[in-house]
Amino acid sequence: MKGLPLIIGLVSLLIFNACSKQEPVTVQRADDQLFQTRKPEDIQEWLNNNRDVARAYFGTTHYGQDTALVNELSKRVNDKELRVLYDQTHETFGTAGDLAGALSEAFTNIRANFPDFHPPKVVGIVTGFMGPDLAITDSLIVIGLDWFTGPSAKYRPDVPNYILKRYQKEYIAPAIVLAISKRYNSEDRRDQTLLADMIYYGKSYVFAKTMLPDVPDSLVIGYSDKQLTATYAAQEAVWAHFIDAQLLYQTNPNIKERYLADRPFTSEVGPKAPGGIGRWLGWRIVGKYNDDKDPGIQELMNNANARQLFEASGYKGLADEK
Repeated sequence: MKGLPLIIGLVSLLIFNACSKQEPVTVQRADDQLFQTRKPEDIQEWLNNNRDVARAYFGTTHYGQDTALVNELSKRVNDKELRVLYDQTHETFGTAGDLAGALSEAFTNIRANFPDFHPPKVVGIVTGFMGPDLAITDSLIVIGLDWFTGPSAKYRPDVPNYILKRYQKEYIAPAIVLAISKRYNSEDRRDQTLLADMIYYGKSYVFAKTMLPDVPDSLVIGYSDKQLTATYAAQEAVWAHFIDAQLLYQTNPNIKERYLADRPFTSEVGPKAPGGIGRWLGWRIVGKYNDDKDPGIQELMNNANARQLFEASGYKGLADEK
């Protein structure tokens, strides 16, 4: 029996190491080599050497043989103005240690809860907005760093201001985790109600907060702190609008879009209600269900019955303290 404390200690140590082992993440800069090129043949070689990036980010399967892509990239890497933006991304991201750390935490937590998850390779690139902000596959994530360089950048994405504010580096990790959540977010495609969409979004936000628990809610949903505070304060009025207008089981796509879409504000609720208020409300419903029932993130994400989840949540539009 004298060996028992030692055995318990060893088992505890092994469990601790298993739980604390971080998934290593490095944000590779695919564009560093790209911006060292000058000639079209160098671009061709770069594309052939980075086929996974070219396929995911530029949507090409011809790689170095894609003449239009080669010519456009050649023009851009020789553009002095774009090189200024490229240099600014290095100033903003440095070695991308903060981003790599956040993704390491998220990937570790995702794998702990979903063992089939295999952390993808993460690559950063600057092209002058030739590709999307994020290109995400099961095996590769390409980050358009020029999108996220922030207010100090010489050039910014051509998007409305209410969206532009989210193109900063601290939004990248939550956006990636939200995208990954789609793999595990079960839904009943026969249910076309607004409530079903709200619950789907709510589950994705709870997933993101589970994998990145220290990330502020504002970075997850894209509201400012001021918007979040005001929306929480108006929670009963928001809920009353949804009930009075009989929105939960609405299936009209145009009506649903008003409450789910990215807009400057949700005018149907009021000028101070942020866009996508239905997504926020879905988060409140799922959050209450998750807090009260504590199903675990796997069971929560596997629950495709939006109505059952809503009814079990007991959500009535009341603030937490009530």
